[in-house]
Amino acid sequence: MDVIIRTIAKGIFPFIILLGFFIIFHGHLTPGGSFPGGAIVASGFALIAVAFGIKRAEMLVREKTLRIMEGIVAMIIVILLLYESFIREYIVSEGEMFGFWSAPEILSLNVVGGIMVMCALTLIVFLMIKE
Repeated sequence: MDVIIRTIAKGIFPFIILLGFFIIFHGHLTPGGSFPGGAIVASGFALIAVAFGIKRAEMLVREKTLRIMEGIVAMIIVILLLYESFIREYIVSEGEMFGFWSAPEILSLNVVGGIMVMCALTLIVFLMIKE
């Protein structure tokens, strides 16, 4: 790619990642959440892969690491769903309305869901570029 595209991609990449994680972490209070935030983070990795090539993008995050993260996050989602379904109502009381911790279960599901979406979409992009 051109030097201008690489320079812009290098400069905008941290802001794309930051915006994606901001949307993931505030998805329980504002519109958005795990899927849009994960898609934005994955688009940041796709930008690096297109601008610099797949080898440079895999230096940031390896395919094997993404697969391991995806498996771990899937187990965490199952554990959170079991916890929310059967255990939480006996241990923790409800939070206050409209506070940051007003819905901790939704926040935790947003975070792990966002990481899951980010891993899956980044793997899809990497596999499409390799073909």
